[in-house]
Amino acid sequence: MKKNHNKGAFVFAIFALGIFSAFSEISPSVQKNVDDFMDLRMKVSGLSQNEALPKIEAFEKGLNANSSSFTDEESLVLENFIVMEKYNFLRKSPSQKDYLKKTLKALKEKNEAWFESHGEASAGKWLLATSADVTSCYMSYSWAEVMKSGLALRDKYKASVELDKNFAYGWMNLGQWNYWAPAINGGGGKKASEAFENAYASAKNPAEKFFACIFLSQFLFEEKNFERSKLLLDQAEAQNPGSASVAFLRKINQEDGDSFFEWNKKHNQMEKDK
Repeated sequence: MKKNHNKGAFVFAIFALGIFSAFSEISPSVQKNVDDFMDLRMKVSGLSQNEALPKIEAFEKGLNANSSSFTDEESLVLENFIVMEKYNFLRKSPSQKDYLKKTLKALKEKNEAWFESHGEASAGKWLLATSADVTSCYMSYSWAEVMKSGLALRDKYKASVELDKNFAYGWMNLGQWNYWAPAINGGGGKKASEAFENAYASAKNPAEKFFACIFLSQFLFEEKNFERSKLLLDQAEAQNPGSASVAFLRKINQEDGDSFFEWNKKHNQMEKDK
């Protein structure tokens, strides 16, 4: 497996956060918002910026109309999702770099303030995972943040799946952490494989199955398990027929011989800056 452990949208380092207990959790109504947003993420994946952003903004507008009923934690989880999904599309525009760096930094600090005031032990799985995601996205613009915060992310993802062993979203992100981190820092291919397989086994709804299939597929492509990799892409498309994202992955797999991870390294913002 070819890797560069210093770059990528998910570049990490390790910091112990300890055992989480007495945690809170989002309400069933907010969980439905999360599920609906994950479904939207699946449907817009692979679309152009102009196609995707209006759909994301429309969803955000609907959330804002009901925001008075959310707890601080629930509001932050939903804000994390919205900002990160906008980042996924806006980062393709060089003119948005300064705006995104500023926005992600502010949101990262907002998450950190929540943990400082409430305590890490009170956080639910969704805040643990999405707050780590926000820092991960911000690190794509800041080498200093890689050194400062990168190693802390693994333990947030681990804590999220310790709270819920069937938390597919947490397993997907722990798998990515393990993929990018060298074995000497606690990552590596074996742990990445285990996490991606757990995400695949735990996925409950179409969006979770879609993303779990994609991540495992692309990991297996690097492991040269091409037959199962292709089968998993077929399973992903079954969740979202005609998916532009799946079509893109098939293209880079077949024509370029790259997994999504390899493609991501080649198009990483920090590498462009270098």
